Amino acid sequence: MNQCGKEQIILSVCIVTYNHEKYIKQCIDSILQQKVEFPIEILIGNDCSTDNTACILAEEYGNNVVLINRDKNIGLCANMYDLFLRAKGKYVYLFSGDDFLYKNYVFSRQVEFLEKNPEYFSVSARNLIYKQRINSYQDASGSVGEYSVYNYLLGGGVPSVIGTMKNVFVQDKEFNAFLKEGARNNEEMKLWLYTLDKGKKYIIDEPMSVYRAVTEYEDNYNSTHTIIDKVHDYAMDYRVVNRIYGNKYNVRPYYLQLLNRYCVYMSYSMKDIVSFYKNLSIKDTISLVMYKMYLKTHGYENPLKWIKEDYLIKSS
Repeated sequence: MNQCGKEQIILSVCIVTYNHEKYIKQCIDSILQQKVEFPIEILIGNDCSTDNTACILAEEYGNNVVLINRDKNIGLCANMYDLFLRAKGKYVYLFSGDDFLYKNYVFSRQVEFLEKNPEYFSVSARNLIYKQRINSYQDASGSVGEYSVYNYLLGGGVPSVIGTMKNVFVQDKEFNAFLKEGARNNEEMKLWLYTLDKGKKYIIDEPMSVYRAVTEYEDNYNSTHTIIDKVHDYAMDYRVVNRIYGNKYNVRPYYLQLLNRYCVYMSYSMKDIVSFYKNLSIKDTISLVMYKMYLKTHGYENPLKWIKEDYLIKSS
């Protein structure tokens, strides 16, 4: 791997980590094993981990990475955003310290794609989900090929990891500071909408990275946050993106699809479903009930008007 010297850095790998002592070596090793012919830098934001993550990084990778140890826990979004502002590369690759790369040509393939196809703002690939409890891999299904903001708003989810994107963060910081607002530990809605607003994405039809699904007793966002926590996070982020992009995009259908999905997860217990609705705002409760009524009376198909691009995208 060609790490940065005096040459212009082409790719900044930004890794956010918190209490990943069991996984951080596999993450960093998978990055150092990448075969590239261009200079890269590795920036790691250690968000005040309380385990041995900082020691492992300093002792084993000190000469190969730029390590930023936070004095206090600032949350994933602020940690990520600070790394973006420090990144010197032409492109940025965002990664979590508990995940790892599946192929040794991820960076070269994705940077090459963006160099040859400047009309795209970002590129990623299909990813595998590693279910640690049962030690098995699952191919995450999702969209491949060209992916636009319309696809995102229509789908109610994300099809892959964020991948490699053009580095516009410093020059655009007067606008993009909202990326650190809202939910502290869930960047999904904000970052995906921001990058897709900048330009379309291409998703390579090949697994290239692995998302680790750990047990409920260990630290990652999905294992340590309840469904109610996640709903609160998405509600906060919906308010943020609606404030920023409400004049340009109709984000509410996407948000209702998320609420409905989590509502289904909670529907197996009367106690859980009551708790779910108690934690929604009155407006969200009414909207979700109406959405469910529509689905039930229309064969559980998405409302047809929602699939029209001019309903989701107000202006180009």
